[in-house]
Amino acid sequence: MSGGPQLEPREKSLRIAKVIFGLSLLLPYIWSYPSSESYYTFLMYAPFWVLGEQHSILIGGPTPLALIMFQFWLPYVLIGYQATRYANGKCSSGKSYFLSIIILTTVAILFAISISMNPSGFDGGEYTYQIAMPIPIIPILALLSYRLLSPTKIEVPWNEESEPINSTPDEESVWSD
Repeated sequence: MSGGPQLEPREKSLRIAKVIFGLSLLLPYIWSYPSSESYYTFLMYAPFWVLGEQHSILIGGPTPLALIMFQFWLPYVLIGYQATRYANGKCSSGKSYFLSIIILTTVAILFAISISMNPSGFDGGEYTYQIAMPIPIIPILALLSYRLLSPTKIEVPWNEESEPINSTPDEESVWSD
């Protein structure tokens, strides 16, 4: 037996965690647009698709570009995975689950800032920069469903070190009168 409390997953928690994980693969994680007025485009990235507008033409669909940008969407998918781990009782505590969501969200925001700091093009003698904003749908869902995902604690009457409640005394003490 492990030193911590035993946790048993609830069926409802597992379903919610699987939905969060599935959504982490489908929902957009970042949107960006360049700061130049002459080249207007708006792009929204998800792990398997991109949707955008370029010179008032709607573009989008599945693309390998979204998969190549794995360092930007990986924190969100890890949040979905962490939700399934927590629902299965594999996280050490609710605090560690909450802390991991905060850390992964911070990493995602830092990666989005790194996009904004690198020039994405050259227009009219000046560099253009993208303005990238993370879309924290998955972290918000994971934090709001914290109580719904929590597994139930199993109460055990004893652990390996203690004696069972129904232990029988030695035979000599029972038969000696």
